[in-house]
Amino acid sequence: MRPLGFSVGVTDNLSALSDEELLAASLKSPGVFEILLGRYQTQFFLRAQSVTGNRDAAEDVVQEAFVRIYRFAPQFRGESGSFRAWSLTILMNVARTHYRKLARGREFSVTLNPDHYESLADDSIENKEGDSGYAREVIQKALTRAPQDVARILTLAFIKDLPYKDIAEKEGLSIAAVKTRVHRAKAVLRDIINSTGESL
Repeated sequence: MRPLGFSVGVTDNLSALSDEELLAASLKSPGVFEILLGRYQTQFFLRAQSVTGNRDAAEDVVQEAFVRIYRFAPQFRGESGSFRAWSLTILMNVARTHYRKLARGREFSVTLNPDHYESLADDSIENKEGDSGYAREVIQKALTRAPQDVARILTLAFIKDLPYKDIAEKEGLSIAAVKTRVHRAKAVLRDIINSTGESL
């Protein structure tokens, strides 16, 4: 992958800091952001490539996502979620936009497999960059109106940010079953949000 263009020169002791601490430190010392790039660049690239199906497009997605992450860094609030969840939302928003551009350019819709679909944020429940607190409030309010099974699976997946593997072990399900339940639960939650007139 080509370099992302952020300055280098951070000290080794900073690598012991959490993602959230590094993001806060990077506001005063931009070079610190390089550590976050190192932690997430490969993971983000693989996620982006799984959505776009194109290496060059995936590199563009990662580049743009990191620029947005740094741009919106002053608005990040740790109490609203982890840096990983917040930054992945931004990455997937960018990846989805690039995917749609690629599909339009080919003049047909590329079929996503279930794993790719799960990587995309739903239009009705995705977080806006810089407004994750409001989005989380809307989602949590909708969860109180949702059936118990829907609220439980979405709380584990999105509020507690547990990996599907952990949810599967906790609930005694297969990973495939967890993905199916999360997918169905998101549709229920989307309908609840739409019916209340809320918007994200």
